Amino acid sequence: MATRKTERRDPHRESGRPGGGAGRKDKVGGSGVYPMSGPHPPGDAPLVWPGQWGQGKRGAAGYEDHGESELDVHRLKPERCRDIMTKDPVFCQASDVAAVAAKLMKRHNIGALPVIGNLRGKKLVGIVTDRDLAMNVVAEARDPDSITVDRIMSRPVVTCSPDDPCKRALDLMERYQVKRIPAVDRLGRVVGMISEADVALRVGDASKTAEVVSSICQPSA
Repeated sequence: MATRKTERRDPHRESGRPGGGAGRKDKVGGSGVYPMSGPHPPGDAPLVWPGQWGQGKRGAAGYEDHGESELDVHRLKPERCRDIMTKDPVFCQASDVAAVAAKLMKRHNIGALPVIGNLRGKKLVGIVTDRDLAMNVVAEARDPDSITVDRIMSRPVVTCSPDDPCKRALDLMERYQVKRIPAVDRLGRVVGMISEADVALRVGDASKTAEVVSSICQPSA
């Protein structure tokens, strides 16, 4: 008489799906979804209620190059300098030659660079503009490959904090008639730059923007 072989059923292979449920677990742990966290760094972008969610005009690239939220925040009024500043701006070192600064401006299509003392501390020591290059290098017939940035940059620098109200940055622009204001953290490290373009694009107040631009263009007494 033939002996019937007892068939053992694998409880893990009852899914009826390709692979027989391989990898299935009887005990389910956490969902694998990371807990919600606020903007990083804190306050880096305005919080938006779910009803206002929507793809921003610039998409994901908006956050990558300017720190903007990918959410549709155009209806929100910015409150702090961090909400309108360009995050992680291009910079140069005080020991760089003028030619390096000029090439960085051309490559990134910008008219000013915050100047740091060194890469280790990244502390702001000055600002060099296209006007500095024109007046202190070209007009003086100096060699841009030998003169260093610390000899032509502007200092001291008018600055603001990312946590300052937006109005402070605008008031500083008007008072000192400057087109750009670096934002520094508590350690003096440059973390952002606020320009006329940032004011025009992000403040959302046409009259205030016009007031700032008009004041900056006024000839100094």
